[in-house]
Amino acid sequence: MVKKIKFKEASKKEILLYSCLGESLSAVQILEDALSHSIVLKKTEPDQKKQADNLLKKQRSYTLGQAINIVKKESLLPKPLEIELSVLLTERNWLIHKSITDNKKDFKSDSYYDNLFEKTKAITLKANTLQISIELDLIEYSEKKGIDMSKVKKDMNKHYGI
Repeated sequence: MVKKIKFKEASKKEILLYSCLGESLSAVQILEDALSHSIVLKKTEPDQKKQADNLLKKQRSYTLGQAINIVKKESLLPKPLEIELSVLLTERNWLIHKSITDNKKDFKSDSYYDNLFEKTKAITLKANTLQISIELDLIEYSEKKGIDMSKVKKDMNKHYGI
């Protein structure tokens, strides 16, 4: 067994890349959570808190792909939003499974880093935008059920500037 291994410190480019990867991963996880909440809120009624809590626990264990399939099967979101989520799923899968290893022979080149920076930033932006779209859809859904969402809209405007 190897007792001492001396690893090279990450370069500034690598640190920036790892930060971008982490930012994208976080944005996708927050989107997944928003999607889980949307599914639960649309499948339960306000007086079903216990059932909603149980369903949310189960829903959060699903992959993004499984959640999107539920949304599609049960028509829980507008079609354009479903399509955008499916597109993001492909990008998310690339992020998780291939982002570092896709062109690892070019790992030291500037173009390798530039491409990864661009792709991860695009995924982050798309995940954040879809999260807000899901939130806006839930506001509309809640208003149709007669729930006053003015405070939520005000808070969203303060937070997102929308």
